[in-house]
Amino acid sequence: MKKKYILIFLLAFAGCFAWTTWHDAPKQSHSAVSSQINQPASSTPSDLYVLPAELQQQSYPYLHFRTALKERINKNTTTYVSLSIIPKAMQQAVVATEDRRFYDHGPIDIIGIGRAAFVNFQSGETVEGGSTISQQVIKNTFLTQDRTMTRKIQEFALSVLLEKDYSKDEILEIYLNTAYFGANAYGIDAACQTYFGIKPEHLTIGQSAMLAGLLQAPTYYNPLENYKAAKERQKTVLTLMAEQGVITNSDAAAAYKENLHLK
Repeated sequence: MKKKYILIFLLAFAGCFAWTTWHDAPKQSHSAVSSQINQPASSTPSDLYVLPAELQQQSYPYLHFRTALKERINKNTTTYVSLSIIPKAMQQAVVATEDRRFYDHGPIDIIGIGRAAFVNFQSGETVEGGSTISQQVIKNTFLTQDRTMTRKIQEFALSVLLEKDYSKDEILEIYLNTAYFGANAYGIDAACQTYFGIKPEHLTIGQSAMLAGLLQAPTYYNPLENYKAAKERQKTVLTLMAEQGVITNSDAAAAYKENLHLK
């Protein structure tokens, strides 16, 4: 299995490096090109073949993935919460809505992409996403939201490294600590404090479903600004949880009616 991941990563990395090099090369300014051409005659061969600083920066996460990921998490996360103290309902709500086959697939989920497209087509709106939680971790920590070929290749290559180096539970933990929940709340701890004034370990099923629903469109589903839409999304999350058997229909109905104690 590890050999398979390594092979996939090498192919993706080679494609990513080749695309980035080819795609970005024409964008060099005239002055930058001139400065390269007019280098002093005393330049040594080593000076001429040093990898440009920009490419060094781009390749760093691929060559030192664990270190790079830790640096990004430390930089962007104020309070990091262990998965062991996050209620199971919160974990299940996120998996049920964001990536129901999370524990069964690799870096990408072809079946999930097809199912999400079909469900969204039937619903006439975006109910499910096609990206895996692993892909979303990479987007949250390393990449921009630009929809370009370069970014998709980078996302895939780094997702392979993530799945190779971390367990599924570790990946879910990182996701919950780096995801954006709206209202300037990054990570599960900030989200709980912002919306409910509590610590993550005290989340109820209803509150968990509300937070999980925010992940799709954090600004639009912000319950402090758009309560009606947030409640509709919460109901969708609870329905998905019941359909997947992680809670009962009666649990879902009770959670929908519970007082969320919004701040």
